Amino acid sequence: MDLINVPQLITQILGFLITLWILSAVAWKPVLKMLDDRRQKIADDFAAAERARSEMEKLKSEFEAKMKEIESVARSRISEAAREGEKIASQIVEEGRTKAREQAERAVADIQREKEKALAELRAQMVNSVVSATERVIHERLDDAGQRKLIERFLGEVGTVR
Repeated sequence: MDLINVPQLITQILGFLITLWILSAVAWKPVLKMLDDRRQKIADDFAAAERARSEMEKLKSEFEAKMKEIESVARSRISEAAREGEKIASQIVEEGRTKAREQAERAVADIQREKEKALAELRAQMVNSVVSATERVIHERLDDAGQRKLIERFLGEVGTVR
């Protein structure tokens, strides 16, 4: 077996130390800086995600509050519209009743007028019939004033008999 070659070992140790020194001067600091930057970016990303989550929670609660407010306003508007509809419906019903009552009153007045008109025509026909019958019975014609007087007296008697 060969013994350890000391000069070669020293050369390798010296080469390793020089390489280590060059790497620490040139590459180690940038690698550590890159790792620190990466660690900081990850921490910032987590903080940003936490801020975004809290912002989303805040927006969600604001949204829910707005939805409740909108729902409340919608319910109040619906109930107001329903009350207005009921009010209009009652007004329409009342107007219909008023019109029906007015029409009934007009119909009663028309019927009363027609009744009075029919009674007047009946009275006139009775007068003519009585005059004709009286003329036949008496065989003479009474003057117009006398006829009317007799008829009025007859109608008065007929009215009291009823």
